[in-house]
Amino acid sequence: LEVSYPSAAWAQTCLDIIEKKLDEKLWPFVSDQVPTTSSQATVSTRFGHWHKSKPAAEYLTGPRLIIYVLGGVTMSEMRCAYEVTRATKGEWEVVIGSSHILTPKSFLDDVQTLDQEAPEDV
Repeated sequence: LEVSYPSAAWAQTCLDIIEKKLDEKLWPFVSDQVPTTSSQATVSTRFGHWHKSKPAAEYLTGPRLIIYVLGGVTMSEMRCAYEVTRATKGEWEVVIGSSHILTPKSFLDDVQTLDQEAPEDV
């Protein structure tokens, strides 16, 4: 059973970011855009990948788009990132993250506490 929540508007915004439909004057890149090449993927040695014999096709070789959502990310936004990565067959890798994952209940809990004073840091 798949539950659907009315967060399609946020997922559409996320999709617009991924598909570069936003005005680059209002939404600039943090660094210069890297042209797509068919070079070999970089393999990290921090986790001991040297001993694993993965075929080259298993490593993503295209550009990586990293999205960090302030204030929480929804399941719809995460799914959108996954579907774009899957649809491009490894030509693009979309990595999405946030400080926390928003559920309908956690969102309502956050809204309920808006009128309360912020806790003082110790």
